[in-house]
Amino acid sequence: MPCEDKNRVTRMELRKVSFMPRYVTPLLIATSLLTTISANAEEQSPAQDQGSEEIGQPRLGQSPGEPQARSAPPSIPFGQPPELSKENVLDFHGYVFMPMRVGILNRANPAPDQNSLALHSPPVVPGTYVRAFDYTGVMPGPWVQLNFSYGNSTISATTIIAASATTDGGSGIYNLSDQLGVYDAFITANLSKPLKTPVTVRVGAMTGRYGVMGAYDAGRYGTPLLFRTNSVGEAINVGFKLGSRTMLAIEQGIGGQLARVPANLTPAGWNDYANPNTGASFINHIHLGLSHGGLVQLGLHYGTAFSQDDQTLGGKIPDGRISVFGGDVRLTMGRFGHLYGGIGQTEARNAGAVAGVIEVLNARGGPELVKYYLGPNSGGTGSLTTFGGQYDLSVSRAIYDKQFTGKSPDVILSAFGIATSVKSDDAVYNSKTKLKVGFEATYTMASWIALSGRFDHVAPNTSDNATAFNVISPRILLHTDWQSRDEFALQYSYFQNGKHAAAYTGAPPTADPAVTPDSHAFMIAGTFWW
Repeated sequence: MPCEDKNRVTRMELRKVSFMPRYVTPLLIATSLLTTISANAEEQSPAQDQGSEEIGQPRLGQSPGEPQARSAPPSIPFGQPPELSKENVLDFHGYVFMPMRVGILNRANPAPDQNSLALHSPPVVPGTYVRAFDYTGVMPGPWVQLNFSYGNSTISATTIIAASATTDGGSGIYNLSDQLGVYDAFITANLSKPLKTPVTVRVGAMTGRYGVMGAYDAGRYGTPLLFRTNSVGEAINVGFKLGSRTMLAIEQGIGGQLARVPANLTPAGWNDYANPNTGASFINHIHLGLSHGGLVQLGLHYGTAFSQDDQTLGGKIPDGRISVFGGDVRLTMGRFGHLYGGIGQTEARNAGAVAGVIEVLNARGGPELVKYYLGPNSGGTGSLTTFGGQYDLSVSRAIYDKQFTGKSPDVILSAFGIATSVKSDDAVYNSKTKLKVGFEATYTMASWIALSGRFDHVAPNTSDNATAFNVISPRILLHTDWQSRDEFALQYSYFQNGKHAAAYTGAPPTADPAVTPDSHAFMIAGTFWW
């Protein structure tokens, strides 16, 4: 989300308030609660409308300062954005999302002193663990974030502070790993003026996301289709104008870890279950993007993460590597909406040695790629072939085009899906195909209220219907104005669970088929961003 010179301007050069969760939990799903920001979500700048003479750089992925969830409408920042000032200035943005969530289950055999209904908080339902494929983002968790940038139009520093829980407010347990503290910190140099072409250099600890399905965010699932980088290092983005309406962008980055996991460390909640069997890991990635007329964008992406460490397992750990190749196309069609489609190929060899410098479908590093996709008997070797797409349409924008300003009733429609096919030496996991698809509709009927509904179908294994589940989620969204920065959500979700549909429970979260998932869940949530 760049709190640098792009902190308030996306790669499509849209004015948006930035907020970025590098932590892979609640804000990924806050997007589902922000669909009433329809005007901003669908409204295009002149640089994006078909036929415009202005062009912007292709959107290769998400920079550290861009929103992972649907971005907020333009608003007055605290201070002046550094990219607009010759003098050093402070820019400050934040995001607060706090939900109360309750799951309801009919007890099979209640005792005389027990109610027939069991109440769970958070709900015990499938699709809530972000690092597994079946994650939907239907029931968001808490997220608090503060973004600070200080600098000028040439050089600026950004620090992002975040937490996925509060120490008060009935959290039930103090979990140190939820108090994230300083989570991203980087320095940005904008060399566009002296070099007379768009050039941005970032150095520090930062996140990159590639294969983002949304127009301004990571998409309805909050999951990059190709891969995500978590590293300290550098990233360089250079743009070249090819003719009057065509732009080429090249991005390159290389990074590593601040430190490897100590060999004698015991995985525990306080260290987010860090794996001492992974080695010091590094990642190198490069991306090419071509845009024409603000309508069509084509992207090619390659990233490879690797470990060659002699300090783990007595120096006997094999060298590991995870490589991802992919391509995507993005159509920004003005009144006809936004369409994204992409395909990626992940190749893994001895992946268990690679730490979390890379994430594939939100699985962090090689150990989670093995756990959720390749299988424990794969030796960390195998492949994923992944497809995904999303289409978003504002009905009012489609009818009235630029006459629609977002301050009148609207209907937002969205269809989305991801599928991946697994090849592995583990016979239990080999040839599995995982699929999730969904549809969402939101009717903003007045400045203060909207009605929304979402349907999700998830099949962790398309060959076993008993593991699949459906979710139907109607909700009421309340806010203070058409494009206000606040929102209150009242949501009910009905889970139609297959016989073997599993909820993730325990610490660390693990799919437990012995636990009966809740069928009903309720949520009351408040959101504010600035």
